[in-house]
Order: sequence, then structure tokens, then C-alpha cells
Amino acid sequence: MIIRGITQYSRLAALLVTAFALTACGGGGGGGGGFLPDPDTPNNLALSVLLEKESVPVNAAQNPAQSDSPHVAEIAVEVTDSGTGLPVTGAEVTVSFTGTRIGGLLSEEDLASGAEDTLSSVSVQTGSNGDARVYFVAGAVSGEATLRIRAERSAQGSTTGGAESVVTIAVVSAAGPVAGLEFTGPFIEAIRTNRVQIGLAADETIDFQNGTYSRVVSVTATDANGNPVAVNTPILFRLIDAPLTGYPESGAGSFVITGSNGNPLEGNFSFNAAGGNFSALGARVGDRLALAPDPDGRSFYHAGIRTIAEFPADRPDSLSIRSDEEAFRVGEDQGATVPYVIGRARVGNIQALAFTDANGTASTLLTYPFSNLGRTALIVAQTEDFSVSRVFNPGGPVYLGSLEEDGISLTASTSILASNVNDGVVSLCVRDGNQVPLSSQSIQFSTGDTFGASVDVNGRGSSGTLVTGSGGCATAVVNVEGQLPGSQEITLLFAVQSIGEASEVEVTILASGDGNLIGNLNCGSSRLGLLYLTSSGEPIPDALISVTSFDWPAGSPNFIFSPASDSGSSAGITDASGAVTVRYSTVLPPAQETDQDYSYTATFETGNGDAQFDLECNFTVVGTGTDP
Repeated sequence: MIIRGITQYSRLAALLVTAFALTACGGGGGGGGGFLPDPDTPNNLALSVLLEKESVPVNAAQNPAQSDSPHVAEIAVEVTDSGTGLPVTGAEVTVSFTGTRIGGLLSEEDLASGAEDTLSSVSVQTGSNGDARVYFVAGAVSGEATLRIRAERSAQGSTTGGAESVVTIAVVSAAGPVAGLEFTGPFIEAIRTNRVQIGLAADETIDFQNGTYSRVVSVTATDANGNPVAVNTPILFRLIDAPLTGYPESGAGSFVITGSNGNPLEGNFSFNAAGGNFSALGARVGDRLALAPDPDGRSFYHAGIRTIAEFPADRPDSLSIRSDEEAFRVGEDQGATVPYVIGRARVGNIQALAFTDANGTASTLLTYPFSNLGRTALIVAQTEDFSVSRVFNPGGPVYLGSLEEDGISLTASTSILASNVNDGVVSLCVRDGNQVPLSSQSIQFSTGDTFGASVDVNGRGSSGTLVTGSGGCATAVVNVEGQLPGSQEITLLFAVQSIGEASEVEVTILASGDGNLIGNLNCGSSRLGLLYLTSSGEPIPDALISVTSFDWPAGSPNFIFSPASDSGSSAGITDASGAVTVRYSTVLPPAQETDQDYSYTATFETGNGDAQFDLECNFTVVGTGTDP
């Protein structure tokens, strides 16, 4: 569309100017070949405006502006001298909105540089051909953008004789009805603490919390072409969080009344699932039936949630939904292949109605009590006519804690356990940023180098997972065996995952100090009792004891250990009291003429070499005297 704006100079004035120009150019060709206006007499300007597009689509997604974007329209302006028709260089052209701002404006330079923020008014100067370009960028709202284009001789010169024109560009919302819904939340970052707005008491520094958290739940709605749907399209939200099993004892819990063999009757109000046994499992009239088929599968059209009206007494695997709601949609019968969940919102609540914004996003609030943090839930978003639905059923925690301040924290009741500890108890607790206990949280445990010892936590070995209960705590019962005296300490690590780094605590199993090997020797009975104890007097069981050297003047020692080692009685293993008994033989040589002294010695040592005991038995064989 071309629009020309000429100021109010009369046709007669134009003819006089033309006649003057012809006179100036007459007789011999005039040398200059054209008309030069008197600089002291400002001439009127003429505008020529060319719109590239008279209408553009709404830029609902707020995509960056580019010259070839569908929501961008070029406004080409040409400024000429109304008397001569020659282009005017350096004229100032201003484009601005005359009424409500619909969209925005960018100069050619700003568009090329990728400027993100549009303006309500843009001023540019004409080039050598008297031309200038300004770009209109559609916004997120539809309507008619009315623009005023004004040309002046220069920014510093007289405004007399300027030219002006008005153009209109339509911003059209061409989005169709909802064809797809996709959950974009809930987000952990969106969790907030709800507080009772009653103010602080005189001696209080922290205001009371009302015992709930809220999370933002969002879905994006698009039409069949992927465009955001019209602003203020209504979206309904529904919630199921009961009945559950396994929460919080073993995690987030799972739904009790569920299956993957649902069979809705297309175009009707009946539903059945073999083995469903709905009433016996706790289903009630008024509960919700949520169907969650694969959105890309052949039975996608069944997705959604409906209210249960009846459980036929003679058919425990069947139910009827309310006839005043939408019937199951009509489509190809896929048989008993539709996943389903039956339940109700018993703990949390969700704001039921939301409206899409310019990006096609509808957001609502999910609210739940502190006492049920870590619980799973199912959320459904759907259109008012049930034509499009989407189910959010992650199978993990949905009622999450807050990550304000330091985020999730893990604490332990102790950081030290004794060596070779028996039933050592460590209480581990998980809390969120507001120090609210988090139930159903997984706490991983593991050990570093055990230096040959055996470490067990709750009968699950040296690594595994604990789950916090309703109070946000879990108990670890630690048993350690075979921690040898003189060995190093053992580190037991507990960790809970969070956004970013994990929260960890370490529990140190103290090193077993050097042991003492104590002997109770009875040389007369050829018996040695050994006792292997720690420096603090605790018995060290299951330790290897053997003889490393001996000096036996006559005969064989024939050492016999009890309890015997796995390799036989030539070595021993301490019992639960740290004790081992050694029997041996002492055969004395025959008597000689004079008395003879004999010393029987042996060294007993522990398997790791940290302690030893030296046996020494001295005997005198009386001499026979001088033979008469």
C-alpha cells in the first residue's frame, strides 16, 4: 500500500514554483541542468510510505525480531521536495504510535544488531535517495497498530513545511483450538513457604508458618500447528494423591488402585479392567478415574480424568462415570490397553482453573502440608470440553520441600563409632531449607577402604540406601568385624541428593589400637593361656595366633592351639573373649653327674604382628653325683 502525504500548499503555488523553475532553466540550457531551491525559503516535504505487510501474526512466543520474521513488517519511507520532486537527504523521519501501543518499533540498525526491546517511537534520517526504513514488530497482543509517520527538514532546522501520514497494521491472532498440552512444571525452584499473615508478636523474630508449601504447576497449550493458543484459553487441573501404599516407609509411595489394562467404552460412560476389583481396594463413588495412555500412541484420545458415579454390585471390575460429564471419546477401539489410576485428593489441593498467557502457558498452584513432604501425586490438565488432556504421574516425589537458604541438609546423631562396633546406632535426619523434616528421602551409604574388616549397615552390607520415615529420619545400625589392631580408621559416608551438590555426613569408625597379648603360663603343667586385648581392655576375637620362633633343648614342643586355626592346631584363633590356649611338651634330658639347667623359650605373635608374648620355662635336672 502506498500513501502520499502533501502539505497544504495550494495547486497555484505549485504552478508558480514550476513556472519559476521553467524560467530559470530557459535560454541556452541553464548550465546546472536542474532547480536549486532558495535556502532561505523552506519548501514543503512530500512523503511516500510503503508497507511491506498490512497485517502480521501475533508474536505470542516473543521470538527475536529478524527481517524475515513473519511478525515483522518493514515500513519504507521516501521523502522528497514537494516543489521539485527531488529526494531530500538528511530529513528526520519519526514513526510513533498514535493510540494504544500494539507491538513495537525498531530502526534498521537496531534490527540488524539483534536488539530485544522494541520502542514506542523511532527517529531516523533519510539517506542520499531520501529514503529511510523502520520496522514494526508484533507483540503478544492482537489488535490494530496505528502509526504516525512525520518528516521534518532536519532536526535542527525549521519545522515549517514538514509532512505527515498515518498508517495502520493489523496484528492478528491466528492460533487454532488446543491440540496439545505439555507439562512444564512443577519446578523445585517454584516451591515457597506459605505464611499466616498475622504479624509478629512483641517477643518474636520469626513469623509463623501455616504448615504448607505451594508449587507452581504449568502447562503449555498449542494448536495443531504448534502455535500458542489464544490468550485466556481456560485449562482445568485435577489432583489425585490417595490411596497410596509404601509411603513413607519405602519411598514416595505408589497408587493402590491402578493398572495398565483399562478398557473405556468409546462414546459411552462405562469402564472395566480385568482383576480391577475396584471397591474391594477402596474405591468410592465420587473418586476420580484418570486415564494416562501414551500421548503418541493409538489410544491417546482417552487421556483425561472423570468422576465415578457407580460400581455395579455384580461386576467388581467395572464402573460407570457421571453421565452429566463428557463421555469417553470416540475412536479406534484398542481393547483393554489403557493405563488407569483411581483415587482422590486427600492431602493436597490444586487451584482448578487457569488461563493461558501470551505464550500459551497456564499456571496454577499445588498446595500440600509439611507432614506429607516426599509424597507422590498425579496431576491432570485438560480443556473444558475434555478434548485434550495430559497426565503428570512421575512415580516419584511430587510434594517436595523448599530449597531456600542452604537447601536440603543431612545430619547424623554421631560422627564417631568405636572400633569393631557391635550394633552401633546412627540416627540420620533430612530437612529442607526451612528445617522442615523430609520424609521418604533416599539416603545412600557407602564405605571407603575397610582394611580387611567387614562393615554392615542394617544387614545390607557396606553400601545401599536408607529411606526416611514420617519424621524425616532413618536409623542406621552399624556392625564391624575383623578390624585388626593397628589398622587405620574406616569412613562411613551418608549422602542425600539435592539440586546441585549432595548433602553428606561422615561417620568415623575408630581405628583399633595396638593390641596386647597377655600370657598365663604354667610351666609345670605345660600349658599357656593367651589373651588378646585392645589397649582399652576390649577382647579381640578371631585373631590368628602362632609361634614365630622357639628354642627347645630336647624333644619337640608339639604346640597344640585351641581354638585351632583353619590350617590346623599348629596355630590358633582367639575366641569371643580374645582367648586361645596352647599346650606343649617339655622333655627333659637324662640326669648327668652334676646338676644341669635348661631353658625352654618360644615367641607367640598375632597375625598382624602388633603384639607378641615370650614364653620361658626354666628347669634344673639334678645331677647323679660322684660314682663310688
